[in-house]
Amino acid sequence: MKPSIGRIVIFRSEDHNGVLEHPAIITRVWNDTCVNLLVFFDAGTASPRTSVTLNHETYGWKWPERV
Repeated sequence: MKPSIGRIVIFRSEDHNGVLEHPAIITRVWNDTCVNLLVFFDAGTASPRTSVTLNHETYGWKWPERV
């Protein structure tokens, strides 16, 4: 899939209150693997992240799994 503004993805980061994955909305697309995000953390806080790269294992973003 190609990233586009408004798509929901999963942001992986360092441990944030015991959680490693957080929902995020793409706010800018740099290319097929690099985007800017608005990340939603527990307790309703949101924080921007810039130039986040596609990465399924560590820090970065990934597409949500299909259920």
